[in-house]
Amino acid sequence: MPVRTGILGRTLAAAGTAAALVLATAVPAAAAAPSTVEQDVAQLYQDVIDLYNGLPDSALRGVDRLIESPVPRIGPRSRAAAGPIPGCTEGSLLTYANKLAAQLTPLEGQALDALSGLSQLYVQGVASDKTPQVFGSDGQYTPRATTTIDKLRAFWDIESWNIQLVAWKGTDLGSQAKMAQTFSLGLAPAKVKDAAALATKVLYEVPAMQGGRNPLITLNAFSAPAGSLGGKRVALGDGLLDTVNILGFDDVSVESVVGHEYGHQVDFAHENYPRNESSEMGPDAYGGYFVAHAKGFAWDARTQQEVTYLDASIGDCYHSHGTPDQRKAAGAWGEKQATSQGNPNRIVPSATMIEKFQKEYPKLMPPAPSQVAAARG
Repeated sequence: MPVRTGILGRTLAAAGTAAALVLATAVPAAAAAPSTVEQDVAQLYQDVIDLYNGLPDSALRGVDRLIESPVPRIGPRSRAAAGPIPGCTEGSLLTYANKLAAQLTPLEGQALDALSGLSQLYVQGVASDKTPQVFGSDGQYTPRATTTIDKLRAFWDIESWNIQLVAWKGTDLGSQAKMAQTFSLGLAPAKVKDAAALATKVLYEVPAMQGGRNPLITLNAFSAPAGSLGGKRVALGDGLLDTVNILGFDDVSVESVVGHEYGHQVDFAHENYPRNESSEMGPDAYGGYFVAHAKGFAWDARTQQEVTYLDASIGDCYHSHGTPDQRKAAGAWGEKQATSQGNPNRIVPSATMIEKFQKEYPKLMPPAPSQVAAARG
């Protein structure tokens, strides 16, 4: 589960910001006095540190993100302690995100970390589906997102009426009113107005932020349980959808990602919080079952395969969310459960699906290095 710390780099890695994938964002020491822009970014960075540290202990508890940093120096996690998995190559989406982030200067990276972390808190703790939600940078994914969440609510046998689907949009950072609401979640009241104004100022005075349209700001999605800040919800980032489109997965992007994130809601409903890669691979399997099922999207074999390739694109190599091969295998296993069952219209109860996948999970994992060494004699 995410852990808040006093170091923003670690806080935002725990918050799942894609900007934290490769960047060490501290502004380097220099003899010259900092520029006004540098001062603004540094102050905003500190404001966001203070905001995160002022949140209730339960605010981020259990929040599960699609992408988490595989780089151990930023937000290290116990599961990554063993180092990279030999012979593993990270998924194409992570590679693409790393490439984008590597093009930023340290100043731009620091601004991105602060703004991305701030935008996540807005979409988690302030945004609501009681107002019209617009998915995609130009609203192009709204009909698909609405159809998908409606199908998921009817498909799985969990309490679903109060699971919100909200759009994660970097352009929301341009609203001082929205940022004031966000800073009010944990910042000292006397600082809220100035911090909100500074956030919108930095958004526009750092050109690389593209007024909130830099895809790295929202290159993610997450699922939050009932006890966390904002309650049960799935958030879908514009930057993630834009990136998935560039990588060639647009045909299945919304349905696959929302199906995966809703899979976390299935786990939450049964208090299933695995401390291993099955925490992500399980939702891959549940999502695969949903898109292949006759009462889900009933996608054909070619489209099902595309979903598994998208699953693989998010795989990492640090014993965190599962390798590309493991993510692909989990999704394919879920699809097979739908296409091979005797009654194509029967929906396996969610508790049973969790149990079945937990039995399958060890078969999808490679043997430990000690086991390999023993086998070689």
